[in-house]
Amino acid sequence: MSSPNPPYTISMLPPPGPTVLSLRPPSITPHPAPPTDPSIPQTFHDALAIRDLVFNIEQRCNADEEIDADDPRSRHWVLYADSVPAATIRLVPAQAHDDDEKAVPGPDYRNSRAWDHQEPYLTIGRLATRREFRGRGYGRVLLEEAAGWAAKHQGDVGADWRDKGGDRAVWKGLLLIHAQVRVEGWYKGLGWRTDEGLGRWDECGIEHVGMWRRVEVKG
Repeated sequence: MSSPNPPYTISMLPPPGPTVLSLRPPSITPHPAPPTDPSIPQTFHDALAIRDLVFNIEQRCNADEEIDADDPRSRHWVLYADSVPAATIRLVPAQAHDDDEKAVPGPDYRNSRAWDHQEPYLTIGRLATRREFRGRGYGRVLLEEAAGWAAKHQGDVGADWRDKGGDRAVWKGLLLIHAQVRVEGWYKGLGWRTDEGLGRWDECGIEHVGMWRRVEVKG
């Protein structure tokens, strides 16, 4: 597999907090909160701009739903190619999980064939690369960056999860991604495995499937 075209740099943003919920994607308003606003880091503005171009403008998703409750508590990465924001990804921490009912829309956790309904998992999402930067391997770089960071920071992934005994559960390297079906094969090539038990669901007119991967936790 060829290496991505240099040069590039990657910026990681810790959970930015609820102030980001005040933003709206650029396609909705040309004047979001100023990047100089210290409560909303520039990295998040850059991530949102990429997501807006890819999901809302190119794929015609609902821009009003682009920023969600996971954004304030997630870690975000932005890859800059020649200082231009080119690609982004986020890592959603483990959280209390109730799989008694199927999420609508979303995976049907009740029938998962790869998850034991007890182990905490982290969710990788909002992976997007601007059209003019595709084909350079930047998506793969960010996937490995987020997974690698999590593997080295087991104590910082925010596992608000309880086992059967009521004790706080420990994340052991399990990752989930909601993948668009059209790129399912690409994820498989990077070690992700489809869980057919989760079913297939529609998000903004695009069919999705749930895929798992386990990384070696390094402490």
